[in-house]
Amino acid sequence: MIGGAALIADGIITPPMTITSAIEGLKILPALKEMPTTTIVWIVLGILSAFFFLQQFGTASIGKIFGPVMFIWFTMLAVFGALHIADDLTIFKALSPYYAIEFLITYPHGFWLLGAVFLCTTGAEALYSDLGHCGRENIRYSWIYVKACLLLNYFGQGAFLLAHYNKLTVTDDIRQAVGINAFFNLMPEWFILPGVVIATTAAIIASQAMLSGLTR
Repeated sequence: MIGGAALIADGIITPPMTITSAIEGLKILPALKEMPTTTIVWIVLGILSAFFFLQQFGTASIGKIFGPVMFIWFTMLAVFGALHIADDLTIFKALSPYYAIEFLITYPHGFWLLGAVFLCTTGAEALYSDLGHCGRENIRYSWIYVKACLLLNYFGQGAFLLAHYNKLTVTDDIRQAVGINAFFNLMPEWFILPGVVIATTAAIIASQAMLSGLTR
């Protein structure tokens, strides 16, 4: 019952959070940098309304496009992550548990941050939800590729942030943090709009998978 309740809670927040994070990539474009937050909210509300309306027609149509879209999505993650790993090769220090332990010991709020870090692994519940679309064996074998793509992207984001924002002071950090998007900043400007479309489509598919899992 506890596990089911946790899955329901995650299923409630997954659609708005993932779709909003994808649409926010539009603000990286110079022409849309001054876009009001309310505009993003209305776009997300429109997508969510259409998303929940289409749920009544079943999941077969989503299931057919799940594989190709997810392959494009994870490949995009791997490519842009790999392109930025060389920005700061010290990112590979993240592989050492020494720095994780030191951080938890020296930083008083380190354990609280583990909650945010754990959000990076919340795609695991989508594996359960996607069993109906893909089947156990497909998920088991494709997870190797998925994991590799995710690691490349996370390392690329970390290296990018170290290279561009590592020397900010606390005051600078507060002032300049607005506008930093570690994911979409990896992309060249000409690809941001296609990247937003791909990210939004992937977010919709992930949200649909979660809702399907909740209703089983």
